[in-house]
Amino acid sequence: MIRLALLLALFVALPAGAAGDAKGITGYLETVDLGTDGSAGVTVTVTIANWPADRIDFPLNFGKPENFSVTGDDGVKAAAAAARNGDVRVIRVQFEGKPPSETRLRINFTAREFFDWKKARSPRGIYGLSYTFTNTATANIGQYGLKVRLPEGYLMNGVTGSTPRMTGEEVQPPYDFAIEDKRTIVNLRAKSVGPGRTAAIAFGFVKEERNPLPFLAVGLLIAAAALWIKRDVLTRADYVRDVAA
Repeated sequence: MIRLALLLALFVALPAGAAGDAKGITGYLETVDLGTDGSAGVTVTVTIANWPADRIDFPLNFGKPENFSVTGDDGVKAAAAAARNGDVRVIRVQFEGKPPSETRLRINFTAREFFDWKKARSPRGIYGLSYTFTNTATANIGQYGLKVRLPEGYLMNGVTGSTPRMTGEEVQPPYDFAIEDKRTIVNLRAKSVGPGRTAAIAFGFVKEERNPLPFLAVGLLIAAAALWIKRDVLTRADYVRDVAA
């Protein structure tokens, strides 16, 4: 009983937040849908916890933003617009009253002239894209993520730099890429981005000159036919060479 009383007394004496109550911006994901005209459709999915005011400013690192809209979970109503906090450009979200203890928002807008296709193309046909997220907010941002969707028909050429940087010792690497719905997806993540700190990625991508899937399908059909008639008409080396041709 004495131990239980001591534990209860210690728990009551803990300062606010020490018992695990998060506060501030606890999740932040920027999804950038790159268009062939150089514009980008941007969605910022953000989670805030125990925010004490009915207004909050988020970092704005895109030029010429327009067409803002915002939706919130659980019926939370708010409006979003580009604004300035001193010399800093921000996304200003105004709630209709103080938000709940945990609020998830999706802020959508369009960034005109996000990417200059002509200037970004090298003589070798490689496009270079770099993006830096700077936390201009006064609060720490936890679990930052960036997802860039390239237009269909473009493939990764390689990452040239990132913040956080890749060390090879991470349980989860700071960046990766994949194919979703025939589009290349580039992901960047950081556990936290403090006020004034950055997260960034620079990478190259190329236009897919031809789709390798038909060649692969023909090779598989030939291999299947060879097995069916039990003739060794295609070795593994021949198969790899034919697919790569």
